[in-house]
Amino acid sequence: MLRFAQYLSQLSILACAALLIPASVLSQQERQVQVTVNEGTNMAVALSPDGRTLAIDLQGRIWTMPVDGGEAVPITDEFGDTRQPAWSPDGSRIVFQSFRDANWHIWSISADGSDLKQHTFGPYDDREPHWSSDGNSIVFASDRAENYDIWLLDVTSGELQQLTTHEDNDYGPAFSPDGSSIAFVSVRDTLPGIWIRDATGALRPVARAPASLSGPSWSPDGRSISFNATSRREAQLLVFDIGDSIAETRLVSAEREDVFPFRAAWLSGNEFLYTADGRIKRNNAGGNVPGEVPFTAVFELTRHDYARKVRDYDSTDPEPVMGIISPAVSPDGNHVAFMALGDLWVLPVGGEPQRITDDRYIDLYPIWSPDGSRLAFASDRGGNVDLWIRNMDTGEETQLTHTGGTVLPAWSPDGSRIVFNGQLGLSSVLNMVDVATGEVTQLRDDLFGPGRASFSPDGSTIAFSALNQYSSRFREGRNEILLMSLNGEPDRRVSPLPHTSIGMRGLDGPVWSPDGNMMAFVSGGFLQVVPVNHEGDLLGPPRVLSNELADAISWTGDSKSIVYQTTDGLRRVSLDDGAVAKIPVDLTWAPSHPSGRVVVHAGRLFDGNSETMLTNVDIVIEGQRIVEVVPHSDDLHGDSVVDASNMTVMPGLIEAHSHLGYDLGESIGRIWLSYGITLVRDPGSDTYAIRERREAVRSGRRVGPREIASGNLLDGSRIYYGGLSVPLEAGPQLGLMLERAEALDVDFLKTYVRLPDLMQKRIVEFGHVHGVPTTSHEIYPAVAYGTDHVEHIGGTSRRGYQPKVTRLNRTYQDVIALLGESGMTITPTVGISGGFWLAAARDATVLDDPRMHTFYGTDYLQYATGRVASMARNLAGLEASMEPLGSTVRRVVDAGGLVLAGTDSPIVPYGVSLHTELENYVDGGLSPYEALQTATVVPARALGLGDELGSVAPGMLADLVMVAGNPLEDIRDARRVLVVVKNGQVFTIEELLEPPVT
Repeated sequence: MLRFAQYLSQLSILACAALLIPASVLSQQERQVQVTVNEGTNMAVALSPDGRTLAIDLQGRIWTMPVDGGEAVPITDEFGDTRQPAWSPDGSRIVFQSFRDANWHIWSISADGSDLKQHTFGPYDDREPHWSSDGNSIVFASDRAENYDIWLLDVTSGELQQLTTHEDNDYGPAFSPDGSSIAFVSVRDTLPGIWIRDATGALRPVARAPASLSGPSWSPDGRSISFNATSRREAQLLVFDIGDSIAETRLVSAEREDVFPFRAAWLSGNEFLYTADGRIKRNNAGGNVPGEVPFTAVFELTRHDYARKVRDYDSTDPEPVMGIISPAVSPDGNHVAFMALGDLWVLPVGGEPQRITDDRYIDLYPIWSPDGSRLAFASDRGGNVDLWIRNMDTGEETQLTHTGGTVLPAWSPDGSRIVFNGQLGLSSVLNMVDVATGEVTQLRDDLFGPGRASFSPDGSTIAFSALNQYSSRFREGRNEILLMSLNGEPDRRVSPLPHTSIGMRGLDGPVWSPDGNMMAFVSGGFLQVVPVNHEGDLLGPPRVLSNELADAISWTGDSKSIVYQTTDGLRRVSLDDGAVAKIPVDLTWAPSHPSGRVVVHAGRLFDGNSETMLTNVDIVIEGQRIVEVVPHSDDLHGDSVVDASNMTVMPGLIEAHSHLGYDLGESIGRIWLSYGITLVRDPGSDTYAIRERREAVRSGRRVGPREIASGNLLDGSRIYYGGLSVPLEAGPQLGLMLERAEALDVDFLKTYVRLPDLMQKRIVEFGHVHGVPTTSHEIYPAVAYGTDHVEHIGGTSRRGYQPKVTRLNRTYQDVIALLGESGMTITPTVGISGGFWLAAARDATVLDDPRMHTFYGTDYLQYATGRVASMARNLAGLEASMEPLGSTVRRVVDAGGLVLAGTDSPIVPYGVSLHTELENYVDGGLSPYEALQTATVVPARALGLGDELGSVAPGMLADLVMVAGNPLEDIRDARRVLVVVKNGQVFTIEELLEPPVT
């Protein structure tokens, strides 16, 4: 498990790998920004025992200030993500939870900011500390027992004691003033409540509330407890008097007050401080609000001005194919099948790759039958992504399944069955198909994105990588080997490396050797094997076989060697002597550009930069670039003219946050273009897959938008998404991942929610030296050391709450000021918080559209229509919930911040959701002009492409969209796409709705 010292060790390893960045390079590019804030989003407050000083955890730093208000002074640095402070009884120290060493642990610091000390360690999360009245103990909540329970720390010895053991989660503990009892939140007995553990260890409930509860806090006399109750509609502070039975609670916060989910700080038996509405408030048990405690805090930011990587969009030079997907070695070891440029290839080892499918559909995940006579693969040529079988002798191909969303097939040892994942979006179903009959049996529907299955030698058990959460309270966990019996015996989990993830839940294991004596897997980025018996029990420690990154592992039939993919191609490693041999793949692609001249006659032109429409103009395109924008003249018109004289022409739209994949086959490219979207920014996809998509689209093999992508998510030791998040471990893995990102030419880097701040800073520095930006879900300290972008107003957070928005969807001045004054962009993704469904409930044409019917099919439309009908029954409530998010977008823009429109599709549907996102922005107060800029010129400039895309002008790439109506008057007209030009190639909406010709 990673500790802070090990992270520092990682930095040393990176230096050895020649990745260390000279300080002089960075210092020449730095500029300092000061931001003063007077409000905080989801901050906690604690009162010193002498009643004179407050501690607050504003944006993940502990600050102290006078109890009557004033300037807040930070006493922790920006890298600890320090949260939820509590004072020692003598006022000398403050305890808090911190993410400094890649897990939440209990730390403390002297009140003057000296003597930082870590109290708990290990691969667990320890949260919500509170000091005992005698100063000898700290109580906290932890998942050390694979569940959240209450634990006690002896401050002197460091000894830990588990105080609760219920299978449901207990958390948020607080000592009574006399130290005899502990109050905490529990979700046991199905209804959340406040419980007390007394000095004897006896437990009893003392209050209940049908909401998400947090922050119990005792009054100084020990007679009353306050706590927070939060739902989607309300965030309240409640108080009750302790008795022998379940108490009646009293509401003490004001109506519509946005109370933050942390302990109140009692000033007396009747008066207390708490945080709400961005402020520190004074209140009393009678529900009166005497006043607030004003404060100011100054954030020092270091922003980087650096030269962006330049893309050559005019080149036609051949390049080596690097987008090789799911390579698999044949049983005889003589051939490797893989997908590239949308088709299947078979590479004779030592020879030239041969294309065995050749069309504009997508064929992927090839896997050889045990006898090598057949190749199973997934393809969308039948309308959905299903399993197909190819006879390798005759070349005959037959469709095996008709379930759709099919990925990761795996043969049984006798070749009679194939296990595969049925997947669409984020849902997963594990299926098995009989190869002879095509009959499909569902094995599991309760797994989140499991990896490719692998059979035991007798075919009775399948092994795969599955997520094992540390608790039900938070979603992240580790990937472990799940052994699932096909004979009805109980499942078993095994882990050759405890508390360490087995791969990414994709193509990187576990893979059973054909003789059943070993399993191969990837962990820490490296290929490893572990001895097992035929039931999958581990028989010894793992053995590392690679010193380079490994993916997509497959065994030869004799169990003597493994083929895997690494940054620059394919390798074969011998288990006998460990020798590694390169398998050359001599395959190239070349960008394809249109030739000739096209003139677009625009009745109205929104050029991206001006709120005033140009009228009756000609846009002259030669090849893929605009060469003139001039008043209309018949003399300019030649053989190729697009008559948009009754339309509005705009720059091609930019979708700034979507996760692309292969679930919808080739149609996903046509979906984007049919909604006028010509560039998609993908902040999280398989790194090899983004190369394949780029190469396939730019070479003309498939139709689709441009793609700006980050590759895999760089995350901490706990992860969530299968096949996407890289669980980084101690050692050289991070350096190798950054080398791979550079080699595969990613456009930016994405760090995810469990990566600690010091590592994120290291990645930002690497990215900027190499000309690529970095993004994450984090606003601070990411903004302080130069992170370029932040995703989501809300979104996933490692804290259980967001530092950018509260449960009631409200954002305060700290966030607005940091965004407005720093230059960090935000992609709000309002749609995933309900904005998409609100737009669809208001306007039936969102779903009742030929594009939705063509691309999404009956099942999805039935689901979506039902969800819209359900939400429409409480339309006023949905509108009230969404109003603060729209307001935040407007406030960021008014403050000078940069908003990039994005959706996080496929959580909401590809294509159409960008338009509803823009509609959400207009609902929030942006003008249609301002909203359109968030999907055109603003993201183009923010992505370093302002000289190429985002506006309509001579010299720009010819990405245009033509719509009916006037989107500057009615933003919904931007959805009414009739014609799209992408890279100078013209598509009508009718052409885009038709599948490709084989």
